[in-house]
Amino acid sequence: MGRFLRQLSAVAAMLFAALHSTPALSQYTSDIDIYSGVPSQQDLPNVLILVDNGANWDYRAMKTAFQSTFSSLPPDKFRVGMAMFTQRSSEEGAFIWSGIRKLDANYREKLVNLVGAWSDKPLSQSGHKASMSVSPSMGMAEAWNYFAGKQPISGVPGKEDKVDAYNNTSNKILPEERAIFNLPGNAITSSSAPNYSNLFAVGNCAPNYVIFISNGPAGKTNEWDDGKTTGSTRNRLDEAIREFNYAHPNSKIPPASALVITPNKYQGLTADEWAKFMKQSDQQITTFTIDVAKAAQADDWRPLLKNMASVSGGEYFYAADDVGTQLDAAMRSIFNKIQAVDSVFASASLPVSVNARGTYLNQVFMGMFRPDAKAKPRWRGNLKQFRFGYDVTTDSLSLVDPYGKPAITGATGFVNPEATSYWTHASSFWINEPQGSIEATRTSDAPDGEVVEKGGVAQGIRDTYATSQDSRKIFTCQKCAANTNLATADATQFNTTNITRDAVGVATDAERNLLVNWFRGTDNYAGDEKGPGGGVTIRPSVHGDVLHSRPAVVNYGGTTGVVVFYGTNDGLLRAVNGNQTGTGAGQELWGFVAEEHLKNIKRLRANTPLVRLSTTIMPGTPSASDPAPRDYFADGPIGVYQKMNKGVAEKVILYAAMRRGGRFLYALDVTNPKQPVFLWKKSDADIPVLGQTWSEPKVARLRGHTNPVLIMGAGYDAGAEDITPPGKTTMGQAVLVLDATDGSVVKKFDTDRSVPADVSLVDADYDGLVDRAYAVDVGGNLYRLDFETANSTAKDDWSIYKVASLAGGSVRKFFYPPDVVLAKSFAAVLLATGDREKPLATTSDDRFFTVYDRNVTKGKPDPVPTAITAAQLAQVGSQDSMEAGCYIPFAQNGEKAVNAPVTAAGITYFSTNRPTPPEPGMCVNDLGEARIYSAPLFCKAATFQEIEGGGLPPSPVVGVVTVSYTVTAADGSEQTVEKQVPFIIGGPNSKNSGIEGSKVKPTVTPTRKRKYWYLENAR
Repeated sequence: MGRFLRQLSAVAAMLFAALHSTPALSQYTSDIDIYSGVPSQQDLPNVLILVDNGANWDYRAMKTAFQSTFSSLPPDKFRVGMAMFTQRSSEEGAFIWSGIRKLDANYREKLVNLVGAWSDKPLSQSGHKASMSVSPSMGMAEAWNYFAGKQPISGVPGKEDKVDAYNNTSNKILPEERAIFNLPGNAITSSSAPNYSNLFAVGNCAPNYVIFISNGPAGKTNEWDDGKTTGSTRNRLDEAIREFNYAHPNSKIPPASALVITPNKYQGLTADEWAKFMKQSDQQITTFTIDVAKAAQADDWRPLLKNMASVSGGEYFYAADDVGTQLDAAMRSIFNKIQAVDSVFASASLPVSVNARGTYLNQVFMGMFRPDAKAKPRWRGNLKQFRFGYDVTTDSLSLVDPYGKPAITGATGFVNPEATSYWTHASSFWINEPQGSIEATRTSDAPDGEVVEKGGVAQGIRDTYATSQDSRKIFTCQKCAANTNLATADATQFNTTNITRDAVGVATDAERNLLVNWFRGTDNYAGDEKGPGGGVTIRPSVHGDVLHSRPAVVNYGGTTGVVVFYGTNDGLLRAVNGNQTGTGAGQELWGFVAEEHLKNIKRLRANTPLVRLSTTIMPGTPSASDPAPRDYFADGPIGVYQKMNKGVAEKVILYAAMRRGGRFLYALDVTNPKQPVFLWKKSDADIPVLGQTWSEPKVARLRGHTNPVLIMGAGYDAGAEDITPPGKTTMGQAVLVLDATDGSVVKKFDTDRSVPADVSLVDADYDGLVDRAYAVDVGGNLYRLDFETANSTAKDDWSIYKVASLAGGSVRKFFYPPDVVLAKSFAAVLLATGDREKPLATTSDDRFFTVYDRNVTKGKPDPVPTAITAAQLAQVGSQDSMEAGCYIPFAQNGEKAVNAPVTAAGITYFSTNRPTPPEPGMCVNDLGEARIYSAPLFCKAATFQEIEGGGLPPSPVVGVVTVSYTVTAADGSEQTVEKQVPFIIGGPNSKNSGIEGSKVKPTVTPTRKRKYWYLENAR
């Protein structure tokens, strides 16, 4: 259980990566929706759709597909244009039919009408069909000239009637085309303009894309060496590369050389070489290809289309069986990927919360995740370690790496690219996937800096099991009995002998074997990852994302030292040697996968279907391959019972919650950290009110109850709370007290709505036992629980009552526990509202509250006082009475509390975030405006500091850490001095970072009292 101290001897903190969300649009809303949200209006992705309208063009099916796709696209998320091929045999090229414009509702409607006007009449007869086979190479060349603002090749006004040119007077233009050409943003600004207008791609950082839809093979097989000295696509490509290198002296794009494809019938075409160059250029154009050729035609043609996509970072789609349906699905999938990429650039590494657990050591553990850039379900992650450094000259604290280098940079508010975390060493593992901002070390694990998957625990796993994963300790528990030793029992080993086909949802033994071995770490999904090759068989993604799990850091004492327990969304609850140095430091001890999660592993390996977010564009016809909500695993908090005996752990038990990973709770005895023992499991089948287990199972001792208990909120009701407005509550509406030894329900306290937040435990008489607790729900309510009365400790006399009802007619949700400061005649309860699952919502009415609980006696008062309402509280700074408490209003433009408040030296720290559009010229999506508030106790005016990069700042953590530094003695010798320094992580600091550590400087000498201190637990 958590030891809640106002003063800690040391700290181990867990930092998490950025979580964000869009407003609730469906039941699929969650905090990872940020990866589809709010791009800059200046930097919307530019998408040019190049349509093969040649001899095999099925215009009816395409018309249906395009109208369906365009109608489904959300407004103001993309810039979209269209191009088609000419019918002039002398050119074989393309023209811009509709210039790239912001896809607002008006333009979207006109595009739907535009494709609705398609006909199979020749272009020369006001139709849209090219009367010859087309040249995709010339189409790519035309696309390049458009993006680069160069002269048209084939799409010249006067030669091509349907070019999107301002004041195009051709009599072959249809009304639907004229409606497009009359909009601002023409591809050519006048009939006589020599160059394309590419203002959409100038002066911003928008990503650029080409979607090439092919209706069959080109009419020729060789454009590479066709004997022409000028005008060929190869000549044009060579000239484009020369011009680009001349205009960009630092560019070193080599001359084009033929890319090999198999079979090689169309190897002589240059479409794939054009795609490669366009990706290498400053425009960084990604090409997606959709193949609607019939199978008999596609066998030789398909390799070229696949190569166009692969060399440019795009993807190939086949859509020939049911063209209308499959083309619609393919385009929607591509737009989803484009939307995900556009949103993920700056999001991967910003921490969201901190959870300190005392280990009597100077250690800070940082968990990371990096979302997949194409919205695929497999995300990489890691666990890394830093420490506090003390500057004796300035009397200040900061986070540093093992070598004393700053761990955090003020430039980004995140990890310094030059920092090397504990357990990390140089390597060549990333030879095929270079990463990082330091060019010289992009293929190495060190320095790992800001790169999620480099170094740390992940490198230890890759090193230890590089060539064989057979000895890796992975356990499961399929209907195993209580007290089963997972490490020694044969049936609990996760291997091909114990895991059945049905358990993991596959049809054959061969599939089962591949899946089991992949989960153990083998890179056996062809072409999926880029390991170093040679004898190395472990996959780079062997460590998944640490998304929400709040790891438990336990100091066992003796020769064992520190062990870290945490969950990842690759399926595992992990145990890791957390010592900074020594044998096995940073090594994974074991991983455990719950039987409830076994069937989700198949999706991780296949890395499909895509993750469905609230803004995902769904196919018109549902299918099994449609994007689906993300699967979660052991993604919740972990409670710990620890009993010490002469400085060594005598008993350690984990209580692992799942968050969105499920409605169940596991208890494991980890007294021997290398041999976990399954104790018990509870689910909604045992406790019907149990929702998704978001709340930490906190261990406590209660007077009159022999066994330790777990006190926790009954969880989150996603079905009711992920939608707007909230629905009817069906689960989670309780506070639970469970027997820690067997999980049985000791007492259930009902609440109005679900309780995902932790429960705040209080020892009001300082006897080492919990006598009071405060809980909050997502209905804006604050509850007090009493476990003692003046005359009784019997559980029948335990009570709950509502202290405050603070919604005030608005939707105000508590996702984080209150902080409680005890005074002689009252308890100040400090709490803040904000819907963390919808952080991109732009309307809100959230507040930070101080509520005074003036009942200083034990037990429920008689009569029970009427709950304090929001209307009874005064705004800080007003002249109104603050007898009941006060509030600080947040801006009603989406500002909301995003972490738990904590009080140190008379100041309460908490953080907010509000969504904002990206600043012009920024190459990343904005993560909103984040603030760290500092609110003096007892209703004084607060100040705030804006955090670099925005995001959801970590919950502040305070304590005292023992640091050491060197001083020069009078005799000239150097001496090491130890000093205890009060710290805060997630408070105001000089680097404007949400994860930097700094020294707490009390304005007065505080009298510190513990709120609750569990004596058996020495974490």
